[in-house]
Amino acid sequence: MKKYLFALIAFSFLAGVCCQEKSGIEKEKKAIKAVIEEEKAAYYEQDLSRLDDSWIQESSSRKLFMTPNGITELDGWTKIHQNNLEESERERNESVESARYSNFTINVYGNTALVFHDSNHKIKIQEEESILKMRRILHMVKIDGEWKIDLMAMYFIPHSPKGEETEQ
Repeated sequence: MKKYLFALIAFSFLAGVCCQEKSGIEKEKKAIKAVIEEEKAAYYEQDLSRLDDSWIQESSSRKLFMTPNGITELDGWTKIHQNNLEESERERNESVESARYSNFTINVYGNTALVFHDSNHKIKIQEEESILKMRRILHMVKIDGEWKIDLMAMYFIPHSPKGEETEQ
């Protein structure tokens, strides 16, 4: 009887630890999404201070994105900050009707995380509406209890011909 009681207590303890670990991971994922949403809001509100706060400000930080001229790679915080400054000061020739992030995959590894998500932007340029679809890949690090972006890579998802769906 003592063996069964010990086994039951051990099982209860392990089940509690497993559930606690899972809820801890879910809490971290929620905090990561909040940082990503705050970074998006800061970008569209052209708030440089809030945008900068979402990043690790180190020489090892990286940002990669596509432009009409090819891939741009910003190596280090100085170049990322300069790009953020230019973006916050530039006059936009498009208006963003909505920006939505979806399809999150978040893998938490202690104080680091790898995040994948879709980014859909409904924009209007000279009265013509368009949908801009991107995929973002982020490496995030938890520093002093706060998640920060260390690496961001973005690429466009091409539009499929009308009536066809793209594979995901």
